Amino acid sequence: MSEHERILVCVSASPTNADVIRRAAALCDALGAEMIALYVENQEVNDETQAKAVHDHLALAERQGALLTTIYGDDPATAIAEYARVSGITRIVLGKSPERRFPYATNRTLMSRLNELAPNVEIVIVPNQLPADTDSFRFPRLLHRERLSYADLIKTALILALCTGVGFLFSAVGLAITNVVLIYILGVLAVAFVTTGSLYSVLSSVLSVLVFNFFFTEPYYSLHSSPDYFATFAVMFTAALLSSSLTSRVKAQSLQTANKAYQTEVLLSTSQLLQKAEDKQAILEVAQRQLSRLLEHSVLHYDIADGEVAAEPVLYTIEGDGGFDGVDLAGERRVANWVGRNARHAGRTTRMFPQARCLYMAVRSEGTVWAIIGIRADNAPAIDEYRKNLMISILDECALAVEKDHMTREKQRMEESARQEALRANLLRSISHDLRTPLTSISGNAALLMENQDQLSDESRDRLYASIYDDAIWLNGLVENLLTITRTENGSMKLNLQMELAADAVEEALRHMDRDAAKRQVSTCLPDEVLMARMDAGLIVQVLVNLLNNAVKYTPEDATIVVGVKRAADWALFWVVDDGQGVTPGDEKRVFDMFYTGVKRGPDSRRGIGLGLALCKAIVQAHGGVIGVENVKPHGAKFWFTLPISEVEDYEQ
Repeated sequence: MSEHERILVCVSASPTNADVIRRAAALCDALGAEMIALYVENQEVNDETQAKAVHDHLALAERQGALLTTIYGDDPATAIAEYARVSGITRIVLGKSPERRFPYATNRTLMSRLNELAPNVEIVIVPNQLPADTDSFRFPRLLHRERLSYADLIKTALILALCTGVGFLFSAVGLAITNVVLIYILGVLAVAFVTTGSLYSVLSSVLSVLVFNFFFTEPYYSLHSSPDYFATFAVMFTAALLSSSLTSRVKAQSLQTANKAYQTEVLLSTSQLLQKAEDKQAILEVAQRQLSRLLEHSVLHYDIADGEVAAEPVLYTIEGDGGFDGVDLAGERRVANWVGRNARHAGRTTRMFPQARCLYMAVRSEGTVWAIIGIRADNAPAIDEYRKNLMISILDECALAVEKDHMTREKQRMEESARQEALRANLLRSISHDLRTPLTSISGNAALLMENQDQLSDESRDRLYASIYDDAIWLNGLVENLLTITRTENGSMKLNLQMELAADAVEEALRHMDRDAAKRQVSTCLPDEVLMARMDAGLIVQVLVNLLNNAVKYTPEDATIVVGVKRAADWALFWVVDDGQGVTPGDEKRVFDMFYTGVKRGPDSRRGIGLGLALCKAIVQAHGGVIGVENVKPHGAKFWFTLPISEVEDYEQ
């Protein structure tokens, strides 16, 4: 159970919060659980003493091993419950909230609200030693946090005026007074529907009773009325208040549903785009676009590599907020550096560097800051708490994507390193075995010539000289292949691409074939037209030499070998055809693998270590071409490769 335990401790400015954090850390140690320190920020709280207390408590939680998280919201209970639901929190640790002494106050403690909003999460209460709040009176929460809006007040007045006009119309046609009561109840419902907040519903309920009493009860145009109407007023007020309350609740639920649907759509699209991103920069650009779409603000980001913030940001601007015109990016980078060092948000709308033009937030995971995101926040409407929380969710997804990309690249690097080590080991094994025979032959033949030169006939000496020469040539070709394949594998091979005559490459390769080629019938098939191709001539000649020598090695004496080139659409097609035994069916692709050697060999095939064709494939692919092999009838093999061609007029220009 403990390996899945996640404990959330609530951070606040309370003097007893430090003790709450220590108790939570002790609980996490006892259970082996992960500890998350959550602070719900409210922009209305600007007291510097409280800000310092929160900062100190967050630092304490970090020292205790907690993962720090900050979210935004005016209602801490709702914010904490929602975070606990989406983050898989199993326990919440918080300090005991003081009870309110005013009997009619509707403020409920944080614990009681969390019990209601998060019934499946265990709540651990740490008692405090502070006296209870002695405030003699507090406005109900419903009204305390709301501010008056002139637009909503005008709407309320107009609706009540309309209801009064309809009431006069009903009275004129002789309808019962109860119909006028229903009109005012309907008006209160309309006020609840078209205004924001519950204050206007309560206000309209009170005013509707007063206006009804003033205009429609005797004595008219006076607030004095017969006691017989008191019950009517009470029922009217209660019905109006209850109906407006239900309407406000339905509106709030509809808004919450719409917000959750929007949140799901934004996060889903962000997740899909992040999955398609190929690298860190692409991931950060996706985050920029999504944040700009969500907030309708211009967004920038600073990459962080090896712990250093990039010198210049990547900008993503939108129409309407001026982009980053007039922004001192050099000065703003100082804020980004602070965020990179402290892994906390700063800049506009915060208490740290509030004079900055942008709000800066860290893209971080497990203590590593991958990048800094900046949102232009000085010349556009303020970002509400709901969008701030969505913004944090997008940044968290971005951080996970960057971390995954980093881990994937590290894994690839380790796999590439292991592959390079395996390649070197295979090369050493192959070379140590295959070099021994020609070196022994060279040293032995040289010793015979030195010690028995006078006793050897001219024919014997010529044979020894030829053997030494053949072994030396083979060793030279092997070293050339090894050097080229090594440059190819480590990425250091640089192509010197030039416009070259394809026929010249073929003729040059014929001059570098093995001496055994004289025992075969080698012919060429060259085009009549001037065929130019983009190539590194030296490497392409090496490819042709390897293919020709391979044909010599795997064919008997007096065999026929044809080498040629021709145009094939936009490609120059080179080929080498022999009439030997061909390639074993099924090995057409394997023959180009490193260290692969065929099973049908000539008499001197013992010297092959399977590098020649692998090298040919690497060189051709580096040129942007394709290489392949196929058997020909009645017998033999055809090796071919392509290179991009270039027209003569292009070359002349």
